[in-house]
Amino acid sequence: MKKTMPFDFLLDYLPAGIVVKPAIGMFYIYFDQKIVLIFRKVSKNPQHNGIWISTRREDHASLKAEIPVITDFVFDEGFDTAWLLLSDNHDDFESAAIQLCELVSRRDQRIGKVTSKSAAMFRH
Repeated sequence: MKKTMPFDFLLDYLPAGIVVKPAIGMFYIYFDQKIVLIFRKVSKNPQHNGIWISTRREDHASLKAEIPVITDFVFDEGFDTAWLLLSDNHDDFESAAIQLCELVSRRDQRIGKVTSKSAAMFRH
């Protein structure tokens, strides 16, 4: 049985040309040769559910200032990551998620990283 994509209403706010790749419990969103977001909604470790934001550490403060409900990841294992999280249990999740998608649509340079996989996906 195919899993339905969580937060699929957000696809209306993302630009044409995105590529969505399902993974175990997550949906990777690629745009402009970059991994930009991951949509996650699974029962295991629900504290990590929501939208994962691919970014660089130096952009954390400005993104959090613009969308204050964005937080750092907190992994019990002490794993360090440059990804940020917009938790799906926050009251302002929907409006913050739309704002995030609009940043992606405007090609905000703070969001997204080119990886070998993402670059290969857009080669013609």
